[in-house]
Formats: sequence, structure tokens, C-alpha cells
Amino acid sequence: MSLSLLVFSLFQAYWIHACVALVVAKLVHNRLKNGLSHIPGPYLASLSDLWLLVHYTRRKGLQERSLHDRYNSPLIRLGPNTVSVADPEAVKIIYGWKPVLQKSHLYISQYVTAEDGSVLDNVSSTRDEAKHSVLRRPVANAYALGTLIEYEPLVDSTSLVFFAEMKRRFVATGEECPLSQWVQMYAFDIIGELTFSKRFGFLEQGQDIGHMMYHTGKAMDYIGIMGQLPFLDEYIRLKGLGYLFRKIRPTGPLMKFTAKQIRDHASSPDRSRPDFLSRFIQAREKYPEVMTDQRLATYANTNVSAGSDTTAIALREILYRILTHPQCLERVLNEVRTILHARKADNVDTMGKPITWAEGQSMTYFQAVVKECLRIHPGLGQIIPRDVPKGGLTLCGEYIPEGTVVGCNAWTIHRDRTLYGDNADEFVPERWLVADEEQLRKMENANFSFGAGPRVCLGKNIALLEISKFVPEFFRRFEIRLVDPKRYTLRPGWLVLQQGLDVKLKMRDKGFFLSK
Repeated sequence: MSLSLLVFSLFQAYWIHACVALVVAKLVHNRLKNGLSHIPGPYLASLSDLWLLVHYTRRKGLQERSLHDRYNSPLIRLGPNTVSVADPEAVKIIYGWKPVLQKSHLYISQYVTAEDGSVLDNVSSTRDEAKHSVLRRPVANAYALGTLIEYEPLVDSTSLVFFAEMKRRFVATGEECPLSQWVQMYAFDIIGELTFSKRFGFLEQGQDIGHMMYHTGKAMDYIGIMGQLPFLDEYIRLKGLGYLFRKIRPTGPLMKFTAKQIRDHASSPDRSRPDFLSRFIQAREKYPEVMTDQRLATYANTNVSAGSDTTAIALREILYRILTHPQCLERVLNEVRTILHARKADNVDTMGKPITWAEGQSMTYFQAVVKECLRIHPGLGQIIPRDVPKGGLTLCGEYIPEGTVVGCNAWTIHRDRTLYGDNADEFVPERWLVADEEQLRKMENANFSFGAGPRVCLGKNIALLEISKFVPEFFRRFEIRLVDPKRYTLRPGWLVLQQGLDVKLKMRDKGFFLSK
């Protein structure tokens, strides 16, 4: 018998054994490679990325802090090449400026396809730091703190529609208001107002127009799950089969929705509007090589897809915490009363004018509530992954070799007991008011609600603008009662969504704030 026939015969007889041996060898290699075998963590996680895929598919991201507690380690191995970091001091190393760590391959799952089928990264998803600077430069001023004041009329416009719908649909009828849904519809419409000077109509129609809320939810779930197997996502969506799929369906529902809004915006002759799209178009004059039609669409699409869910999450949590803490509610109402009394002293119309950004910022206790809510319920519920650069890094006293994926989960960092004390799991807004200067600085530096470093969320200031104006004004106009706190539940994923914020509403007496 020839050697080739012998090998073939042996393979026929033992192919199953050979495959098992190869799989075992791969798992052992995963376990021992990269010098990470000494880092504790679930044993199965060290063998295959499938553990992390299942972990996030089962929506277990919020339990990562308990893993750090169980293994009594600031470093936990969540994959053959993935390490979760629980030390607040590590935030500035991993997400800081020197060196800037590249975003991991997970962010490929955030690449989008334009209407012509071309694949584009965006200012959030690009992994190339030099390209990020190029993409960020034309639009950075539109998101700057100094630009906020110009957006206030747009925020007020949508807020007034929201309040009118609350009065018509729920105060007049006495029905329960599913505020979780309505807050997200508000966030969607306000993004439409800010980006296109046009509400999408969610509030007026009282429904999910074009199933956009559904589609954004699915997109976020996709990032959190398929992002754990980026090579598979890249093959299915962007390369390989992706080429075929994009011939059949060039782009998805979110980008189609955004593209339609851009076309509608372009049909208007008014170019003086202060909305985002107008600013993006103006930036073309200075950055024509960047602001192509396709790239313009990615900027607007990022606003629509990322700006609604995250703001809605923050609004839900702030409303829930205030409603479930009577003393907190009383202090917030007292700060609103102080603002209205000041207006009365200045002979300013006390009830017709919405609370301004400056007035919201002057509410010291309320701003502490906002900080505490962003701490106790950050929007993202998974580690934010970065690639360790050439030469490796030292984290928590341990050397982490180059090529390792490292990241912090805000739900872990924000509950660090050494930083926030033994009551780190509790809602205590006062911690932001009684902390000394050094402690406050440490807590501020560990704030991971909007990311950190050069890749901090561009929309941070816009979210804070909406929050600072909407919440005090909502409590100013309405008496709000939570129907059943037990209905309020979390749905963890890439984003940690909430449901069950059901309330009963009454119009607040106009003299309530001026009677004391």
C-alpha cells in the first residue's frame, strides 16, 4: 500500500479523532497564548471567544463586576485575548491621550453602508486614530459647549409638543402613560429637530414611525453580540457574503430613513437654520474632500442612531430616581421654585418661558442628581474594547502584551467601593456635594458615562442640554406619580435599556411654585 493510500485510510478511520485533537489543541493554545494564563477568570472564557459571545447574548454584562469580586482581581480574563479592567485609575491609561489605544475590531460592527452600497466608517466607529481626527475636525464645533445656546429653541420646540401630548393623551383621559416609550419618542423627535430642524412626528402620532425605535434597538443588540466575533461580522456584512448581500440590499432601514431626511432638508430654501445638517453642509466649503454626500449621511445617521437611545436611557433613570426618592423630588422642586421666584423678582414671565440651560445648570442639587444617575446607570453595559499597542502596557501592576484587547465596563468602574465608598451601589446624589476637591476630581475623572479621552462621545453636551432643560420643566408642569416601581426593569446589552416606567399625570397648579 502506498503512503498516500495509508494516510487516506488512517484519515478515514480516525478523522473524528483528528478533528477532536485539532480542536483540543486550539483550545489549549488559546488558554496558554499571549501570556494571559495567569489572569483569573472563568475557565471556559480562556478557551474560546464563544464564552464572551454567549455571555453577552445572555445579557450578563452587568454581572462583570461580580466576576471581579469573585476572583478578587481588578483584571479578569473574559476571552483568550480579552481582559476586563475594574480599576478607575486604568480609565485614563486605556482611554487617554498618550498613547491613544486603537478601538478594537468590535467597532467594525458599527460600520454602515450608504445608499449606493459603499461601506463607510464614521467618527465613532473608525479604528484609525489619524482618520478619526480628520473626520472629527469638520463637525467638532457643531457639538461644542459654546454652540449649545443656539440649540435651545429647537429643544424647547419639541419639549412643548411633548408636554401638549402628555396633557391631551394622559391628563385629560386619566390613563397611565408608558413613559419609557414616550421618553424615547421625545428623544427621537428632538434629534430630528436638532439635526434637520424637523421633528420626525413620533410625538404627534404617538407611535414608532417606520419602526425606527425597533431598528435602532436591533442595531445596538447586533453590535453587542456580533461584535464579539468581528471576523464573522466582517465576512457576512462587509466582505465575502457582504458583497452579495449589498447587491441585493445596498443599505439598511436606518440609513434609508436618514437619507430621506437629508433629501427633505435639501428641498427647503432656508439655509439659516442652526441645525446640525446645516452646519455639516457649511463645513463642505472648508473640508470638501471629507464632506462627500455619503460621508454627510454618516454624520447625520450617527446622530439619529446613537443620539436617541442614549439620551432616553439617561432621562428614564433620572425620572425614575427622582420619583422613587421623595426627598430628592422635594429638593428638585425647591430649586425650580428658586428659579421662578428669581424670575418674578425680575418681572420675567414665570410660566410661559421654559427653563433655560443656564437655569438648569444653576440647580446645584439637580445637577448632582444627573451625575449620580449617569454614574449608577451608564448607557453602555459592556466593556468598551481597545487594542494594547506595540510594547504592551502595565495595568494594575500586571504587564499586558501588545495585541491584547482590554476594556472597562462603566457598570464596574462606577461602582468601585474604594472610590465611591461602601454605598457605591446606592443612589446618593449628595456624594457629589459633600466630596472635597480631591475626591470630586477623582470621581469626575472616573466618569465613564460618555467614554473618555479623545474618543469621548461627541453628543455629550447635547445630551446634557436636553436633560438640564427637559427634566426640571417636566416636573414644573406636571405632578407625576409612578404607578408601580416594580415594573421598572432593565434590559442589558450593548445599551442598558429600561422598560416599565409607567406613570399617572396631573397638571401642576400654576401657583404651586410661587405660593411659598
